[in-house]
Order: sequence, then C-alpha cells, then structure tokens
Amino acid sequence: MTQPVLPPVPVVEIERRLKWRVLAIGSFLAIMATFAVMAALSLLVPPRMLTGLPDDPELAAARAALHGRLPVRAGALRFRSTLTGEAPLDAAFGAEQAVLVESAIQSIERARARHRGDPRLALALAHLNLALAAAHVPDASTAVPPEQFAAWLRNVTRAERRYRAVTDRGVDSPEARLGLGFALALEAMAERDPLRERALKLEAIAQWAAVDPRDAAALPALYDRALLLAEVERREEAIRVAREYLALDGTSPWAQRLRKALAVAGP
Repeated sequence: MTQPVLPPVPVVEIERRLKWRVLAIGSFLAIMATFAVMAALSLLVPPRMLTGLPDDPELAAARAALHGRLPVRAGALRFRSTLTGEAPLDAAFGAEQAVLVESAIQSIERARARHRGDPRLALALAHLNLALAAAHVPDASTAVPPEQFAAWLRNVTRAERRYRAVTDRGVDSPEARLGLGFALALEAMAERDPLRERALKLEAIAQWAAVDPRDAAALPALYDRALLLAEVERREEAIRVAREYLALDGTSPWAQRLRKALAVAGP
C-alpha cells in the first residue's frame, strides 16, 4: 500500500520554526551567562561582615549591664557575643540575670524603632533568647512539666529563627553562626531520637566550622566544635580541632577544661 504523500512544509513555516529554536537557545545561553556572572561576583566580592552593635546610648547601657555577667552555657559548651561578653566559668544564671535579660530585651525593642532594619538588633535578641534557653535545658532522659518545656522551646526556636534570618540573607556574621550552632546543640540535648540528635550536632559543627577565624567568636566556636566532634565519635578530628584551639589559647581555664575533656596534651 502506498503511503500518502504529504504536502511540503511551506518555506515560511520552516523559517518560523527555526526562528523559535534560535530564540530558545539564545534565551538558555543568556540565563547561563547570568548565572556565571553571579557566581563570579560571589567569588570576587566577599559577603559583608556583620559585627558589633549600632551606635546607641541605650544599647551601650544594656551592653554594660550584661557584659561578663550573663552566662550562656549548656553542658560544657561556651558562648560569647558583643552584647553579653563572656561570663566567668563559675557564674550562674539566676533571678538577677533573668531581670537583666528582660530589661535588655525592652531596651533592644525600643532601639529597633530607631534603627529599623538593622540585623544586629535581631542578633542581640537572639543572644538573649539563647541565654534564657541555655539556663534551663530539658533533660532528654527525664520528663519535664509541659509549660517548662514550652517556654524552653519558645526561646530556642526564636533564637534559631533569628540567627537563620541573618545567615540566610548572604551576610557573614560570626556571632550568628556561633549562636546558631549553639541553638542546634541545645536542641540536640533535649532530643530523644538518636538520629535527629546526631543530625542536629552535625549541623552545629558545620556552623562553627564556618565562623571567620579573625573574629572573637572563633575561639568559642573551635572549643565547642572540638567537644561536639568527640560526641559524634569523630575522635581524630576532635583532637585536631582541640590542638588548633590550644595553639591559640593554651593557658586559660577553658584550655585546661578542654585538655581534661578530650585528654589532649598541648602547649
């Protein structure tokens, strides 16, 4: 049986199809070129470093009230920030510290009206949420009153959300990464699912590894990273990071604690 002979495609139709194909290829190449330029810019132009606090008398007073008096710790982990500084090892979180935190939160909220859109104020609030959460970490092995757990979860969730709002916007903030890692580690302490606990710890380690080594947050990040690496059974890496820490700080009480915790000989 003979096949029917189809009429030839008009020349105009062929040209139209070719034109659409060329346009599609051209659009694709333009999109790829745009991505290439964006990638090059991200390599050539480093992200803006976010540090410190806005120049504001009320914030300066809040910082002076908190500095070195607000312990932000959980287990053996440590933390510092421009707002809180770092409290001595023997400092405890009590009623006086709770009053200081509440007063500082009110000061920062008022300052947000004067410095609209400044992400450093979101960071300052995150630090205070972190302090409240670190003061009362629920024990994963025992039951706690629902209202106590809800209060703890509210603070740690707020801290994590505020830290991520900074780290996810392409701004390099060592304090945000240190704090986010700490918040994740707090969640891990209260987590009963072993797989979820390990995932949270690994993400915390990754945040600490990304802290700029030139920033004051780098030492606490190294310290915490060494401890958590040991907890997730990455012993060799934990020892390497601990020795890196001890090469920078070999004489402080923190250095002594780290040597004892990981049985590391160092300078």
